[in-house]
Amino acid sequence: MVDSKNYKKRYNELRAYAEDLTKHLNEILHGHIHIKSLHIDYDFPQEVVSYHHWRNRIYIFIAASLIGVFAVLFARSSDGSYHIFRKLYEYNQFAPLIVTPLGLVIVRWLTTHVFKGAEGSGIPQVIASMGQRLLSPKLLSFSSGLGKLIGTNLALLSGASVGREGPTVQLSAVIIRYFSFLLRAPVIYTERSLILAGGAAGISAAFNTPIAGVVFAIEELGKSFYEQETSVLLMAIVVAGLAALSLSGPYFYFGLNNDSITGWAQLYAIPIGILSGLYGGAFCWLLLKGVQYMKALPAKKAYGMTFLFGLIIAGIGIITHGATFGSGYESAKALLNGEALPQGFHFLGDGLYSLFKFISTLLSYLTGTPGGIFSPTLSIGAGVGHWFVTFFHLPHSSAFILCGMVAFFSGVIRSPITAVIIVSEMTGNHTILLSLLLSSLVAYASSKLIAPKSLYHALAEGYLSEKKTEHEV
Repeated sequence: MVDSKNYKKRYNELRAYAEDLTKHLNEILHGHIHIKSLHIDYDFPQEVVSYHHWRNRIYIFIAASLIGVFAVLFARSSDGSYHIFRKLYEYNQFAPLIVTPLGLVIVRWLTTHVFKGAEGSGIPQVIASMGQRLLSPKLLSFSSGLGKLIGTNLALLSGASVGREGPTVQLSAVIIRYFSFLLRAPVIYTERSLILAGGAAGISAAFNTPIAGVVFAIEELGKSFYEQETSVLLMAIVVAGLAALSLSGPYFYFGLNNDSITGWAQLYAIPIGILSGLYGGAFCWLLLKGVQYMKALPAKKAYGMTFLFGLIIAGIGIITHGATFGSGYESAKALLNGEALPQGFHFLGDGLYSLFKFISTLLSYLTGTPGGIFSPTLSIGAGVGHWFVTFFHLPHSSAFILCGMVAFFSGVIRSPITAVIIVSEMTGNHTILLSLLLSSLVAYASSKLIAPKSLYHALAEGYLSEKKTEHEV
């Protein structure tokens, strides 16, 4: 009888213990830990225990992984398209006189009639979409993304002076926006947050520069940055960067550079910044005026000007023995490594490379073809830095060329901190950060003397004003 009572008592104790344990587990599952004997009373943050938060994070993780993979594939397709053009040019150096103008006219027709919103860099479209939500269905649609993919490859196939980085930003924003929409992700993160994260992830994956992706998102894309956007932004950038890195392997975009500047020589960054900043300001002013001029033209005249610009781009490319065709990556890397530009270009002097590349890039953008200006501006800046080194017979040539790249980029894009970080990450050179920052800030101030408005934001305002006009009509 006693044993029966002991067993029953033990059973009741175990049952009470199990019920207490179940209760604690349920509280933990609901984000609350309460253990009276240990004086523990803690509530987990809602985002830690919320199913909707975790589901959203999984969506963003998958979308960011796709961005990284797509950025690598897009880079390879772009390089392949330009490689085909180079083969054609090597076969017949006068072929661009036919291929370039006709190709750009075809691309203009596609962006005008088939893929609206795919023209230009892509970054102004992302900025405009964040500023006006009603624009995102047009500027970040599947059609505009497909047009950006096709148009950029056709532009490089035609020898236009464009890059793939700006288009990668728009395409990344399209991917992350549509991915969340198709899977009906819960509205915990706003559409603005997703677009911002997608664009920044595009920069990270395109250049293998994750820190620059974060800074560019804050400095240029967002301008105003909200605390709740931090998690989605960082997740997208890190995951996209790792996905791209897993496919392409570790690399520096322009190769490893360890050149340094010491002592008073660092002050040369100031005149380089002034020269590059004024040059960059002139580029901004001419591009914005040119875009307004081309928009005001009747359709037939616009196609005629596109054909003319294509002839000029081809002519400059032939004169420079192919140095100004494409993104300018090869020429910039050659200057950084102390190598000569294409044989036969020396009769004009390497110093004129930046001027010819300046004209080719400007005209390429005015044709309305999809394509970015990141790589071309870095290439132009490398030409400015190389001219400065050659003219003043300076040592540490590659370090000052990097200063020229940063300064012209800052003068055009108006993101001085991004310029420093992106070039530093592209080359692995962290020893001349002070000189890079000095030239970048001086260029930023100098550029504003000629073109007060930021290039990307001024172009984004064009889309916003068009939407306002449509709404009024």
